[in-house]
Amino acid sequence: MSNDNISGILAGRRLWFFRFKLRLFILKEAFRFHHHPAKAYRELKMLQQVNRNRTGNIIVKMVRSGRRYYFTTDYPGYPSANLSGMLRNEFAENNNGNVHTLNTAVLKTLVWGITNRCPLTCAHCYEWDNIDKRDTLDMPALKQLLSIYKSNGLRHIQFSGGEPLARFEELAELVKEASPTMDCWLLTSGYGLTGAKAAALKKAGLTGAHISLDHWDEDEHNKFRNNRQSYMMVMEAIRNCISSGILVSLSLCATREFVTYDNLMKYADLAKKTGVQFLRILEPREAGKFCGREVRLSREQVDLISKFVVTLNTDRQFRRYPIAAFLGYHQRKTDCYGAGNRFLYVDPNGDVHACPFCRGSMGNLLDEPYDHIIRRVRQQGCRFMEQVVNA
Repeated sequence: MSNDNISGILAGRRLWFFRFKLRLFILKEAFRFHHHPAKAYRELKMLQQVNRNRTGNIIVKMVRSGRRYYFTTDYPGYPSANLSGMLRNEFAENNNGNVHTLNTAVLKTLVWGITNRCPLTCAHCYEWDNIDKRDTLDMPALKQLLSIYKSNGLRHIQFSGGEPLARFEELAELVKEASPTMDCWLLTSGYGLTGAKAAALKKAGLTGAHISLDHWDEDEHNKFRNNRQSYMMVMEAIRNCISSGILVSLSLCATREFVTYDNLMKYADLAKKTGVQFLRILEPREAGKFCGREVRLSREQVDLISKFVVTLNTDRQFRRYPIAAFLGYHQRKTDCYGAGNRFLYVDPNGDVHACPFCRGSMGNLLDEPYDHIIRRVRQQGCRFMEQVVNA
């Protein structure tokens, strides 16, 4: 199978036309929601400001996959019914004015652990306390959870674990069932992502894959993942996804030891060389295997990553580099998007957490109504960001 349906990075003059069409799409959806042109224009300006807070500028890069265009991994592609649905959720939140009391389903995405199993023993594993050789939930329970997400208007979902590929048959079936009304992404180490599996997931409806690569140096990455073959498997997974028409985002856990300009630049160069379309940088948190350890980045390191990501997205010399995102950048500008604000985490047991790193079950979706739990999560908020703000 060829990768002809995925373009390279669209930037410069080629991008202007598609950015203009996207604005018209948003205005049209906002007018349908408000039935008032001034309010529709206000919604467009608010979304533009959110994007500036995320990236430091307006949309300056896009990627085409099939007939859709993507400027981030967190939004459905344009144009699509999924994007329309997500925009309506955004408009509802904007007009409520208080996300902590909102009853409407406004989640932008949901990270869902579907398995307790994982063949690796990574140094930073946030799910370490739940890792087991057996899965807690069977397929009927997983389908019950998926029906809850669908009935509450979710338009974007990220399948996680454990390692979700350890439960491949169920994963493919869940993607097939979810994909008609959701953009589906995979969070994976790349372990065992063969060409046949990539092709099967694409056929089921998978949009993209976040593949973890935690260093540009092969030995350093393998050490972090406690597996001598991990780097090789990542590279194979990247090739298999791209050849099957699956969008690829490299996901980096940027540790204190890693964060220098030289390392960030070498990582970005490698990302560009592999042909991936996105690059995502995550901060280490005191969760899972990192629990009780001092892993938080310094303010200077956070600033370095933030400036690097903005430069990578906006500087002309990096026009053909992947679209980069650093969640810590927008969190410090607009508050955390977790804790039910725009996303939350459901672990392999069905328990709901503020995010994969802010652990503490707020209820189980198989035992309690969705709206009750999400209201509780929103009221608690993000403990990590409270600590950052008060530091």
